[in-house]
Amino acid sequence: MNQAPDTPDQSHPAKANDSIHPAWALAVGWAALACGYVGLGLPQHYYQPLFALLLIFLAVRHGHIILPGDAWRWPLAITLFLVLCLLFKMLIGGGISTPFAWLKVPAVEVMPAPEDSSWYQRMVPDVNITFRGIANLSDWAIDITKLQTLFLVATFLGAIIRFQPFASLTAVALLVVSIPTLSSFNWDWVLLFLILAGAAFYLRSPRGMAPQAVTTSNREP
Repeated sequence: MNQAPDTPDQSHPAKANDSIHPAWALAVGWAALACGYVGLGLPQHYYQPLFALLLIFLAVRHGHIILPGDAWRWPLAITLFLVLCLLFKMLIGGGISTPFAWLKVPAVEVMPAPEDSSWYQRMVPDVNITFRGIANLSDWAIDITKLQTLFLVATFLGAIIRFQPFASLTAVALLVVSIPTLSSFNWDWVLLFLILAGAAFYLRSPRGMAPQAVTTSNREP
């Protein structure tokens, strides 16, 4: 008596889900911009939009960010560009700093007595003690943004050529220089900004836009 052989498992993909609509990434990007504006403020140096424009161009050029070809293309591109501007504001947003502004020395000022004052006031003048900054030292300023940019570019170059000790050293230097700036941000909103910004870019990435196929398994007797 012949017995029919068992049919092996046959797995076939179900209908794939449609890709996520660009409006979702646009809405998340706007929410990220609102949180970033409250937590970080506006970009204050032209380096920040310059790096943002370069990064989004490279990301789109190499397929890491996918922009739609319809009317959603430019609103979404501008939104992601502004989100990158705020991200670089956090990385290289130190601005102008005067690290020795606190360094002051006491100065004694003798106040002249008025003409209608008494003989005692003319003999013992009023003396005021004030604190003044040291010339060419207390008012010395440094552009922290340029210093942060130097360390950031050095870190990128070290990572590109895979020289890890150099990249790690420059990254630590960037962190140390950025501590005063990072501590001035409102981190309750900055944390929300980072989460929403990451979600906005993920929704326009190839992995985030790829439809997920559901596989079903059927066994025939």
